[in-house]
Amino acid sequence: MTNNLRLEPVLLTRDGVRLAHFEGGPSVPDSPPLLFINGWTGDHRIFTPQIAHFAERRRVVATNLRGHGASDAPQQEYTLPGFADDIAWQCSQLGLQKPVVIGHSLGGAIALELCVRYPELAFGLMMIDSPVTAPPALRKSPEIQQWLNSISGPDYPTVSRAGAWDIACDFDDPARRKAIYDEYILPPCEKTPQHVAFSTISNFIQSYDQDTAADACKIPMAYISTDVPSISMGRFLDRLQERCPHLVTAKTLLSGHFNTIEVADQVNAMIERFLAVGLRRTRSSI
Repeated sequence: MTNNLRLEPVLLTRDGVRLAHFEGGPSVPDSPPLLFINGWTGDHRIFTPQIAHFAERRRVVATNLRGHGASDAPQQEYTLPGFADDIAWQCSQLGLQKPVVIGHSLGGAIALELCVRYPELAFGLMMIDSPVTAPPALRKSPEIQQWLNSISGPDYPTVSRAGAWDIACDFDDPARRKAIYDEYILPPCEKTPQHVAFSTISNFIQSYDQDTAADACKIPMAYISTDVPSISMGRFLDRLQERCPHLVTAKTLLSGHFNTIEVADQVNAMIERFLAVGLRRTRSSI
């Protein structure tokens, strides 16, 4: 980890709720800062290689969503618009202007909502294996409803741990897979309270309008998927591409859902390419 990064969370209090972020790197003219948003039951650790890489040359801020990581977890409803409002407030407090917003998993859907809800905030958007524009029929399927019931039930700890393990990469040496899981995936998963996990995912699946958000996003966009069709969140990427023809896409090789850790060099190179070329190219086509 780069010495520019604060290893301890910085806590800002919004209406009595402490929201955590980690920050590092220099502010460089003409180099947009990066804003990393973690996914469901995760935290900033999922971006550890990206933070270390990019904080050497530009300002980097990594959030912990409300209810996740080092942030407070009050008893309340957790929604994508609510997360977006928190992050926009954090940006205003930090003077973070025109960042490229990068979200992993559900963090990508939150990043999309942030960019639509606050259209002047971001310079660009990157989603990494994010569940956006899934068909409504899938979200209402018996399998999804059964899974939601398991998240709200007494077996939540077992279900959440097993689910995270199932979507980890199975190409690597088993010892490396377990090391990644134990260091980056399991700790924030176990820390996330059940009321946060259930409210977040149920509100996203049952009431969040993904298609309308995609239709409204008019800034440069990129999507990085994995090449494991059975677990990839990007199975319905064609629906997003139809709604956002300016979207550029890429796929990491021999990786699972946690590709930011599993194949960090690939992800870092794709972010670098989007910053160097994609922002300019897609902005001219919108």
